[in-house]
Amino acid sequence: MLKRYILYVMLLALMLGMTACTSTPSPTQTPRPSAVPQPTPTASKPTATPLPPAMQTLLAERDMTAHELFNTLEKARANDFPQEQVDNIIRTYVPTIEAMQQELEANGVQVPPIPLPPTPEVAAQAEEFDIGMVTQDGVHLMGTYYRPAATQAPGVVLLHMLGRQRQDWQAWARALQQAGFGVLAIDMRGHGQSEGERTWQKMPLDAAIAIDFLRSRPEIDPQRIVLMGASIGANVALNAAAQDEAVAGVALLSPGLDYHGVKTEPALKAYGKRPLFLAASDEDTYAASSVRQLDSQAAGPHQMLILKNQGHGTEMLGKKNELEEALMQWLSQFK
Repeated sequence: MLKRYILYVMLLALMLGMTACTSTPSPTQTPRPSAVPQPTPTASKPTATPLPPAMQTLLAERDMTAHELFNTLEKARANDFPQEQVDNIIRTYVPTIEAMQQELEANGVQVPPIPLPPTPEVAAQAEEFDIGMVTQDGVHLMGTYYRPAATQAPGVVLLHMLGRQRQDWQAWARALQQAGFGVLAIDMRGHGQSEGERTWQKMPLDAAIAIDFLRSRPEIDPQRIVLMGASIGANVALNAAAQDEAVAGVALLSPGLDYHGVKTEPALKAYGKRPLFLAASDEDTYAASSVRQLDSQAAGPHQMLILKNQGHGTEMLGKKNELEEALMQWLSQFK
């Protein structure tokens, strides 16, 4: 469990480092006191009695993580990171190090604790802003983040239809934000303001970096992130969730069994018993038949909604057809 937290912390540090490389400090920014404690901790000395191998490993991991923390804070100070980003670094590392120290103490390991900076509180503040991100294979994407006026909030990633863009979700994203969700709508590669070719099978990487962004946000609970997609975005969402077992749920608007080689049946099998929402309109025959087929194969809790003459994908939103009410009700399980 702790090793998984360590890997997540190191991943976030890498993401923050990339952000620093692309950020330009404001010439009018007022200098602030350094958030970095002056004495950087050195590796802890072993106790007189040799430690069990598991405790030796944990102690080494604690010291390594603390070293990462203070190095990252030094880098943040040198690059004049925004205070919110500095606070986020502290919030990400410090609880992990404290958990390690507590486990060491619980197992009778007597080593001096590492002095850590206090963990800043998370402000509950609703706002909306654009964010750039880079996928694992180096594609630059653009997204819009709708920050909720809440802390420990669930998160939702929104993936658009073929040839469309993130603004299609705007009204729905704002409704989710008002309901207490943190929402990230992205332009998938080759769409909107994002770069790259429309390589459909690689688009789950676009969803993956969006998930990583939400997990990095201090106001978002990383264990309650949901993916929602429309048309091929629905297929991408299910495939991304199948590859990430920490995704809490998926909602699919007008998915297909196979859009441009992005298939949903194998992904649904890998997705397992997690919650699933499916919706399509009856005149959209391929999507409607695909929804019925996926519904019949769902292994976990699932909900299906077949509408009448409501269009395809995000076209079904913003109408008096009970879709948004059904989605909100389904999403309430993650709040």
